[in-house]
Amino acid sequence: MRLINVQVILGIEEGKVDPDAEVLVELNGTELEKTKYAILSHCWGAVKDEVQYKEMQKLVRMEGPARDQIMKRSGYRKILNSCKQTNDDGLQWIWVDTCCIDKRSSAELSEAINSMYRWYENSERCYSYLHDVHESAI
Repeated sequence: MRLINVQVILGIEEGKVDPDAEVLVELNGTELEKTKYAILSHCWGAVKDEVQYKEMQKLVRMEGPARDQIMKRSGYRKILNSCKQTNDDGLQWIWVDTCCIDKRSSAELSEAINSMYRWYENSERCYSYLHDVHESAI
């Protein structure tokens, strides 16, 4: 299971970009079993608005203008806000399907689809992003 390191995303937002930091970290076996993580349940937006695996993987190594373009996307804002909530809840890791699965690999995509129920079940927190509900309605 590949997870987003929340502190790296929050650091990028604060302008603290460490080119050696890993945004996405692969955890398996006992390491994954003892890791508490959040998971985001959401409806995908337009493909051009979502942040894909390849982009997330390279985020800290991108030049400023390329990174800024990704950070303007609604999909990135969704991930950022989820990272903020994850951090507020005392967790360091979050899984978001749009950017934690390399959908170019049919084997990885198939494995992820078959594992999702377990990943949701084992998560410490599950956040639901309702894009069509305004804050004033909450």
